[in-house]
Amino acid sequence: MNSEDKGVIRDALFFIIITLGLSWFVFWGPIAILGIPAISFVKDVRGPTWAILLFILGGFVPSLVGIALTGFLEGRDGLRTLFTSSVQFKLGFKWYFAILVVVLLGTMGQIGIQYVTGKNFDYSLFLSQLPSFLPLIIIGPISEEFGWREYLLKRLQKKWNALISSLIVGIVWSLWHLPLFFMVGTSQHELKFPFIGFLVGLTAISIIMTWLHNNTAGSVWTAILFHWLFTWAMQVVSTGVSRSVVYNWLEYSPYVLMALFILLVWKPKTLSKNHKGIK
Repeated sequence: MNSEDKGVIRDALFFIIITLGLSWFVFWGPIAILGIPAISFVKDVRGPTWAILLFILGGFVPSLVGIALTGFLEGRDGLRTLFTSSVQFKLGFKWYFAILVVVLLGTMGQIGIQYVTGKNFDYSLFLSQLPSFLPLIIIGPISEEFGWREYLLKRLQKKWNALISSLIVGIVWSLWHLPLFFMVGTSQHELKFPFIGFLVGLTAISIIMTWLHNNTAGSVWTAILFHWLFTWAMQVVSTGVSRSVVYNWLEYSPYVLMALFILLVWKPKTLSKNHKGIK
């Protein structure tokens, strides 16, 4: 292993250890262990102010760590590149369309599972929940993507191919959410999401996001936009479906099928139309 490979692995491990450490032992883990609710989007409960602050700050850990490490390792030039990428809006119509199609197919697939299990869906929820669309760009897209895609994925692809890098990001991304499965009030806890199903689903989404990322010159805006639309659509569907063990296990299956399709059509080595990937 040469020095460059060692440096890539070191930088990636720094991010993973710091991000998971802060999530598990500083922000979310203590709240989960103590059984104290923070802000619930599922139940009408609210915890103490300090728990709410820990919960909110914990959600910004991936981006804050990614930005901090980029500044430390690459200085002002690295930070300038990072923030410039977040406003790289010229993706081309094709890739804006691809983002919309993936989210639309995933959403319709989830609603289809609802119908297969004998339940109906209220489509008016998409209109009634429009006011939450703009605020959601902060929770998830901006608070996470400077870490997952811009910092971690970018470095992993210098050492491993796009598929392996996507799998690593997906697994770490899922593990970062792990405390939420034990935190009173969160959707993961209250709706009894199976963690393994969540991990498989998020890893599939990680593959899709790498495909989008690599085909738009590594644009952070691509990741932010997809994460934004996906989060809002998931929120709307989650409030309208009748939860069951079957639905919870199949919830991410439309995205898993799309990830498999992408792997069949594009090269797993780069997941990119130019077969060079992002270095």
